[in-house]
Amino acid sequence: MIRPRLEAILATVILAVAIGGCGGAHPGAATAAPPAVPGEVTTGPDLSGVTLPDFVMPIIHGGISLPDRKLTPGAVTTTDANDVCEVQPHSTVPQLSSALQTAVYTAYGYTSPEALHKHTLDWLVPYDLGGAGVEANIWPAATAGTGFYQKIQTDEILRQMVCRRELTLTQAQTALETNWYSAWLRYVVATGHM
Repeated sequence: MIRPRLEAILATVILAVAIGGCGGAHPGAATAAPPAVPGEVTTGPDLSGVTLPDFVMPIIHGGISLPDRKLTPGAVTTTDANDVCEVQPHSTVPQLSSALQTAVYTAYGYTSPEALHKHTLDWLVPYDLGGAGVEANIWPAATAGTGFYQKIQTDEILRQMVCRRELTLTQAQTALETNWYSAWLRYVVATGHM
């Protein structure tokens, strides 16, 4: 008679432990909150009335190829949009000398055949946006990941915007010199020019 009673009590204890858990906090017990810091913002920004751009961020594979600003700050020959827009799109870009090409690759440390194969020289501010063919404006852009092809796309869109007078030439040049990737996101991706 004692044995079945002991088994019932044991089954009840096991069931209670399984339902309630072992030790730790009791259901409904308050969890410790971090101390409040005076003046600290604890909520997100108020976005009511803010129109966010409607675009899908492209999937980025590999790294983002950016020039070293110390080596390639950018350089321009003109800031006159009329001069730039008179040049035919996709016109022949002046050939860079072998010495200039070697100097750029050497400055970036890309001297091995493998490194040269993975990069191509690009104008930070392109020729048809008033860019100068000097070492300060030429950099080795990666052909894999986000780099050369997205940069070329950005150059073309910015040129169209400058020649339609939607953007000043100086704004386009500055956007590329500051961060061509940000310019790509702003003027190509967010505007649906992909």
